[in-house]
Amino acid sequence: MYTEMQFVRALVGYALARAGSQRARAKDGRTELGASALEWAIISAILVTAALLIGGIVKGVIDKRSTEINKG
Repeated sequence: MYTEMQFVRALVGYALARAGSQRARAKDGRTELGASALEWAIISAILVTAALLIGGIVKGVIDKRSTEINKG
């Protein structure tokens, strides 16, 4: 689970940094970049959710198989 949390933190950190840089550029009068930051935030949220779901599924399969191996 720790690895998944590192992945999520990296994605969220990237999304926040990207949004911050887009906001800084938008201050120059290019307001269409704000919409781009929102799109990046939405895409990042979708990717984080997908990663968590896939990680949960993989963890479940591994736990099930390890239990079967332990039972013999």
